[in-house]
Amino acid sequence: MKNAPAFARGALKSGQILSMRRYIGKRRVAFFLLAALPLAAGYFAAQCGGQVDPPGRKPASQPATLSATAAASRPAGQVVIQLHWQPQAQFAGFIVAKEKGFFRQAGLGDVKLVWSGGGDRPLGDLADGKTDFCTAWLSQAIENRGRGKDIVNVAQIMQKSAMMLVARKSSGIAMPHDMNGKNVGMWGGDFDLKPMSFFRKFGVQPKIIPQNTSIVPFLRGAVAVASAMYYNEYHKILEAGLTADELQVFMLADYGMDSPEDGLYCTGATAKGRPELCKAAVSAVMEGWRYALANEGQTLDIVMEYCRNAKAFTNRSHQRWMLRAMGQFITHRVGADSSAWGTLDRAEYEKVVTVLVEQKLIDKPVPYEDFYRAPAGPGGEPEKR
Repeated sequence: MKNAPAFARGALKSGQILSMRRYIGKRRVAFFLLAALPLAAGYFAAQCGGQVDPPGRKPASQPATLSATAAASRPAGQVVIQLHWQPQAQFAGFIVAKEKGFFRQAGLGDVKLVWSGGGDRPLGDLADGKTDFCTAWLSQAIENRGRGKDIVNVAQIMQKSAMMLVARKSSGIAMPHDMNGKNVGMWGGDFDLKPMSFFRKFGVQPKIIPQNTSIVPFLRGAVAVASAMYYNEYHKILEAGLTADELQVFMLADYGMDSPEDGLYCTGATAKGRPELCKAAVSAVMEGWRYALANEGQTLDIVMEYCRNAKAFTNRSHQRWMLRAMGQFITHRVGADSSAWGTLDRAEYEKVVTVLVEQKLIDKPVPYEDFYRAPAGPGGEPEKR
């Protein structure tokens, strides 16, 4: 895999395989059918097959699939955390925290995990008071804050961007400007923020094609360039039979756009008025990630049950790749000491803000102190996690 992204090559040298997942934007039914009809039986097996859960396990909690609007009518005292996509190893820390009782141990009681679909906007639901916490990308959250939404970061889970644009080398796309006029698959909604910033930076005007969870349009040539997360779609492409040497990868982090994705958010009002709730939520999620990364087999058992209950098309091998990838992205820069996990680095944050201002996506910088509200430790200072 000499032509794999530099980040991937480093991981493979250490014997750790990476990959990732991807969220999704609005999908047009017609395009979904176009993508689904050509599915060959062999490819379908690769995408949707895989190992089933071992017999005899106690079923994991049924994943909540109710909308955030329905979550607004939750029982008194229930804490709702909305994840920005469907169940998979990308959210293993949250899933394990619920199944192993870490939320209850932290004093949160009944925690409901609400999953999202293509049309959902977790940050908007959070700002509207429909949920207590949500996950989202850092650039999305800053952009929402710049538009006046009362949103703050209480934990930055991923420390490096995993987003990429992928093309076949045979397409002749070798540089960003080669994407001009080409069909580019994009998820839509908030997830278009980063690739659109990339196109603006390099003066690229592609033809935007709605992209769903499937990579079939890319495999069939319906799009020349696909949006991908390293831990998810990139691995799916490799599973489908293409090799790293056949791919031209544009890792956005390599083009000055290293805006890390998954973070945990609440409203500023919640952070100020209910600091113990925030501290408990962050503590439980980080404990979930510590356990998940240290107990791969058990974690995959639990995650696969959630995927099965949600009728998600996946397999154990892909979820293993994703879990290991998340371990790399969580520990990037901060290291293996879990006390540093979940921190939002000031310098990295200000780089992202600068890009958003330059791209005119926000009018003025959002101060770090206003945006990052790490739960306070015993002495009142931000707690080192």
